[in-house]
Amino acid sequence: MVVSEETQPTVEGDAAISKKAAKKAAKAAEKQQKKTEHKAASGQQPTEAPESDCSEGRYGIRKLIQSSGEYCDRVYTDVVDLGVTLDGQDVWVRARLHTSRAKGKQCFAVLRQNSSTVQLLVSVSEERNVSKQMVKFVGSITKESIVDVKGRVVKTSSPVESCSVREVELVAEEVWQVSAARAQLPLQIEDASRPEKNDDPEALKIRVNQDTRLDNRILDLRTPANQAIFRVEAGVCRLFRDILTRKGFVEIHTPKIISAASEGGANVFTVSYFKSSAYLAQSPQLYKQMAIAADFDKVG
Repeated sequence: MVVSEETQPTVEGDAAISKKAAKKAAKAAEKQQKKTEHKAASGQQPTEAPESDCSEGRYGIRKLIQSSGEYCDRVYTDVVDLGVTLDGQDVWVRARLHTSRAKGKQCFAVLRQNSSTVQLLVSVSEERNVSKQMVKFVGSITKESIVDVKGRVVKTSSPVESCSVREVELVAEEVWQVSAARAQLPLQIEDASRPEKNDDPEALKIRVNQDTRLDNRILDLRTPANQAIFRVEAGVCRLFRDILTRKGFVEIHTPKIISAASEGGANVFTVSYFKSSAYLAQSPQLYKQMAIAADFDKVG
């Protein structure tokens, strides 16, 4: 058979392509074999055992607390009562996590209860059965979450200037998250607590707008200033009540909603009350006069 010159290059080209395909297939097979051997070798290597947690059962998320639960008899110590008189004693504290800062094998946090704050130290210790996992857990708790902490009261070598309780700190032994707050809050308590005017040039200029405060009043009322305002107000009312009680006055509570307007020439506040109109009482004078005539002598 005679092969023409036109068909000869095609045969040589097919042979070249076949050689390239064979080399490519050989390389792929060799690569696959190496991959299989590597997997087999890695599978034979012993896997590392998970690191043991010596703090297991001493931290975590607390299950739902019920009135008949195992924690109903627990005695808690108020943050404001922590002092050098309790140095070396173990106490339980329930408070909000104000701030936390974890680094390495320790975590510093501030616990807040009402307007009182105390420093909490969580550090890795075999003696207290505190592990790295426990330190990491405390560092992951969101701000404003409620926590139960069992810790030892320890006198500090120098005053803790950032807390209201300055002479002692809590060294954690158990930390339980009772109620978690959202990771992103509409405002931060530290920002809302800053004064509107501050002459310190190095102070942060972050401020919270009035609208944001009113829209999130629950958070705004947690600031030290608002806590103090309501407590001063309660103290003034209690002082007046105590003085009048010692002088023989009887505290009475008069009606606040009446069926007819009591002041003829003044504007009255009208409300709908069971398909009829009622009015906000503007003065308790009439009822106090009735009490005097009824031999109460002194009323307030």
